[in-house]
Amino acid sequence: MTIANVLQVLLLILGVMLVFQAYWLAATALFPKTINNARDRYKKPVTTTLVGLAIVVPAFLVGFVFLGNLSNPLIKAVGLLIGIVPLLFGAIGSAGLCQLIGHGLPSPTDQSQNWKRVWRGGWVLNFCYLLPFAGWFVILPWGLISGCGALVLSFGKNKQPASRNRNRGANPRPANKPTTPQRSTVKQAQKDDSPRAIRQQRTQIPSPDAAPKTKRQRPPRSPRPPKEN
Repeated sequence: MTIANVLQVLLLILGVMLVFQAYWLAATALFPKTINNARDRYKKPVTTTLVGLAIVVPAFLVGFVFLGNLSNPLIKAVGLLIGIVPLLFGAIGSAGLCQLIGHGLPSPTDQSQNWKRVWRGGWVLNFCYLLPFAGWFVILPWGLISGCGALVLSFGKNKQPASRNRNRGANPRPANKPTTPQRSTVKQAQKDDSPRAIRQQRTQIPSPDAAPKTKRQRPPRSPRPPKEN
């Protein structure tokens, strides 16, 4: 093998890695909420992978095996589209996996530049794809299949808050009824008749010693009758 062949293979691998990075960064920039939901779906990898298999395998069989072997070129084109769309979904949904890897490798600039998490995680995942045999036939297919499942499940997660808001709007909570004046007067009367209120009233009554002394005012005397001479 000559140096030219080595450089050709190296550039081909680097180009494929850059294409994956472009898909992951574009998906993160265009659909940030969807990618965040896909990242949460990767916390349950088994369920995500099974959903991806249920989508990718039938689409592959229908698109490439059944429709791809027919003689009509238009039907072949439709079959090719059916087989490629789940793989495209897998490439976009695996951006959630890159973001999850990037969260495990934090950096001080992540708060201001959130895309760097996907950038770091994408390079880590790309180099995992380069591992001979295990990376080519296990990690790479699993990344695409689980990415498709994560993307489809993230669409369903986005619809849940809207349905909850509709239910809340349909059955609003009854407003608290204001208390009537009669109830307030009854409560005030009960409070005044309580032993504690009676004690407070007794303590507030001034004692005779503490009361200020005032001069007694005598009633005016009636005028005396004049003496008779």
